Amino acid sequence: MILSGSENVWAVVLGWNHAEDTIECLRSIQAGEGVKPTLLYTDNGSEPKQVDLILNAVPEAKVLRHPKNVGVSRGFNGGLAHALQQGADYILMANNDTIFGADALQQLLAGAGRHPGAGLLVPKIFYHDHPEVVWSAGSKYRKFPPSIVMRSTPSADDGRYDRRTNLPFSTLCTVLLRSETLREVGLMNPNFLFYYEDYDLCQRIRDGGYEIRLVPESKTLHKVERVTRDSTASPSFWVTYGKSYGIFSRFHRRHWWMSGPFHAGYVMARSLYEGGAESLSNFRKGLREGRKVELMPIATWDGEGVDPVEVVRN
Repeated sequence: MILSGSENVWAVVLGWNHAEDTIECLRSIQAGEGVKPTLLYTDNGSEPKQVDLILNAVPEAKVLRHPKNVGVSRGFNGGLAHALQQGADYILMANNDTIFGADALQQLLAGAGRHPGAGLLVPKIFYHDHPEVVWSAGSKYRKFPPSIVMRSTPSADDGRYDRRTNLPFSTLCTVLLRSETLREVGLMNPNFLFYYEDYDLCQRIRDGGYEIRLVPESKTLHKVERVTRDSTASPSFWVTYGKSYGIFSRFHRRHWWMSGPFHAGYVMARSLYEGGAESLSNFRKGLREGRKVELMPIATWDGEGVDPVEVVRN
């Protein structure tokens, strides 16, 4: 299958403050070779002056704004639903702390043409501060200790992830989504603040009969240090981790290897090792919350279950 070149392609970028990162991200997409997507920046409750900086620096971008930070999943859903309602065929979804190679989007779309059964296409993602090292080339399930881990390199890229391959999971910090997939399986799960929202969407995509494909020719950079400020010693880290795991296990009970006691035991052991008894207690507190909280339904492309957003510039 060869794409016609007339596809309606959107780039949906989510950000919270750090306008300089958002501007760099949007401009890297804008400067891409061959494909000029509709740029849509979805702001997640930033200070107004931060939004103004983006409006002035990237006048071509459409801008939506959540009045407050509603988390990763709900934050993205406002932009995803808007793009789908405008007839998008493909959506490049990206965190604002990513930078795209010159042909990154073009290569992802070429991958979509080669693999019509792929609902999600993944680039090779490198560290921004160490652009020779692979941060993520998709993710895989590790049997022991049981967990999902990113496919990465300890040092300079040695070509081990140069093969186009089908993946079980991927981080969602930068991916290309086929619109028909989102219309069928739903948008991001609004019950997750952060953590496990990527595994949840990947699992629903595969349960829906779609593939997740690595496109190694597509390369992006990720400012990883910008999203890892909340150390594992922080109470909020383990509470949120536990709550997210509890929610994930309720949605995916049949996938026992990730929703059952084996994985939970591993994460508890990790919390105890990394943060001591307090971190374990915080994880268990979050886990109890996640198992009891009233669950919202998966948001849909037509806006059902999507937080209202302000249209700042259309």
